[in-house]
Amino acid sequence: MRILTLSLLALLLTSQAFATEEVMRIYKGVRSLGMGGVVTTTGRYDESFFGNPATQLEDESWKLSILSVTAEANTHFLSDASKVSAVKSAGGTDAIQKISDSGLVGKNEHTRLTIIAPGFYSPHFFGENTSLAFGLLVDEQTDLMLRGNADVDAQALVDIGPNFGVAHKFLDGALDVGVNGHLLYRLSGDPTLNATSFLAGQKLSLNSVAGQGIGVDFDLGAYYKLPWAIPFFKKVSVGGSLNNMLQSTYRVAGSTVIKSIVGSPFGNDRTASLGVRADLPDFLLTSDSLVAIEFQDIGTTRRLSSFWKKLHMGAETHLLVKLLSVRAGFNEGYVAAGVGLDLPLFKFDVATYGEELGANTGQIEDRRIIARISLDI
Repeated sequence: MRILTLSLLALLLTSQAFATEEVMRIYKGVRSLGMGGVVTTTGRYDESFFGNPATQLEDESWKLSILSVTAEANTHFLSDASKVSAVKSAGGTDAIQKISDSGLVGKNEHTRLTIIAPGFYSPHFFGENTSLAFGLLVDEQTDLMLRGNADVDAQALVDIGPNFGVAHKFLDGALDVGVNGHLLYRLSGDPTLNATSFLAGQKLSLNSVAGQGIGVDFDLGAYYKLPWAIPFFKKVSVGGSLNNMLQSTYRVAGSTVIKSIVGSPFGNDRTASLGVRADLPDFLLTSDSLVAIEFQDIGTTRRLSSFWKKLHMGAETHLLVKLLSVRAGFNEGYVAAGVGLDLPLFKFDVATYGEELGANTGQIEDRRIIARISLDI
């Protein structure tokens, strides 16, 4: 048995390892992802609340979201769920054997569940020029990558807490400037377990890989509507945001909420984004159409990623008197598409997009499906 185990280890250790991890954001919106991830110039309601806070002033009217539930998984997660469970519960040589036999090597298993309850958004809360947003967020995300060298690379987090946003108009309404604040309890882990760890009997248990704490962070953003008339467009706007200004490490407090968890959680990535948006005239059955192109994660946060991985572009149009929205775009070089149904009290959105897990577009596409159901007033 020992000879078999050593032979298996030698074979696995010769395989190519996967080395790049996904930046796990506090929140991603379904509408945005259906448009290729553009959000800095197009965000509305919940998206601006966790993206560019300045665009809160561009919401059409106030909204109270009683319950908003978003669920996401990559396309092979359901078929692989039982195999992933078997690996997580195994230890020692049994874990290594299950990794080898599972057929999961080289795959990323991704899930996300997000709840906002309640969420309140008003573009004119303090008069005509100042907005206010509030929401209680519960977010869970997991990425589990089984590498070819028998390493298990896991990222998992749970965020819970209140979020606030405020924005104000300047220059006779041409310039919007805003700030978001996030106060969150985070339970998270970012371990890489190798073959030696499994042989020592370690498992992917919560106590052994997670940390906890409470942290505070902020987003700053601006949105400017160009004053010049440009042929074929109703208006052209530019926007920029700096998210997770403090790069919170979640060590302000809360390290003993769960007594069996003794580690520290991983912190936020500071990200900068810039974009341009063009609104199009209504045509035939379409209305409120737009196109946008953005560069996200600019600067040092993801300095090893390529130009194409930072590029996002997309479009949206509305049909049937704005009841139906149709979206499409390119997220990190991969096709994205989505639709939305906007009824008086009920909202439903669904989208698919590709996330690049490598440093350059074309290396490892993780195709995902995301849907949201919300009850709004």
